[in-house]
Amino acid sequence: MRRVRLYAVSAVVIRQRELGEADRILVLYSRERGKLSAVAKGIRRPRSKLAGSLQLFSQAEIQLAAGRSLEVVTQARAANAFYNLRQEMSRYAHASYVAELLDTLTEEGLADPSLYELLVETLSALDAGGDPATLTRAFELKLLGQLGYGPELDSCASCGAEIDGKARGFSVSQGGVLCARCLSTAGGAALSAAGLRALRDLRGLDTAVLAGKRMSKAAREEVGRLMRAYVPFHAGRELRSAAFLAGGG
Repeated sequence: MRRVRLYAVSAVVIRQRELGEADRILVLYSRERGKLSAVAKGIRRPRSKLAGSLQLFSQAEIQLAAGRSLEVVTQARAANAFYNLRQEMSRYAHASYVAELLDTLTEEGLADPSLYELLVETLSALDAGGDPATLTRAFELKLLGQLGYGPELDSCASCGAEIDGKARGFSVSQGGVLCARCLSTAGGAALSAAGLRALRDLRGLDTAVLAGKRMSKAAREEVGRLMRAYVPFHAGRELRSAAFLAGGG
């Protein structure tokens, strides 16, 4: 099939690196085509018309020309600059982690509009002042769930027994919560009733709802400890940006 020369996408800039003296390579996550890489020529020049619309984390309507190895940005119009994410270190760090996690877990050219919407909703909530740790933990659980890696939170990941709301356990290698019997035999980390409720709320509640919520200190520490082990297990590595999250994220 003949490749379309020009096309447009709605996308967020999730990664960038310098190229030559004036260009920049952008990694975009788009609604229409998923993750893709493109070169923005001349974007680092003082009078570049692209610079204002294609900053890191910016959401934009972008026109691309198909290239041999990289797409080429020909036009861009900002839809949301998410200005506050670049003004406060904590929000910048959490946005960086969200972008790196999405970049790590997805392949180029596989469109998933639901992941694009999740990314935009999360960045919007972070930009508007939502609690960074709550929103980031929710993004992890929702993203992993949509990609098929999400932890099992309703039934024992080992034996399949239904898990009630009482304190139980959690196993990274088994893939989720454990009943009392399997916790004693298979091993895992303790999981309190409050921690289980927090995990279920983060996974199930809409990002817009979570933007107005904040985990308790105890839940933040417990959920953070579990997810700091669970995410690298499925990502295949420690994420660089995780080291910059305040208090471990």
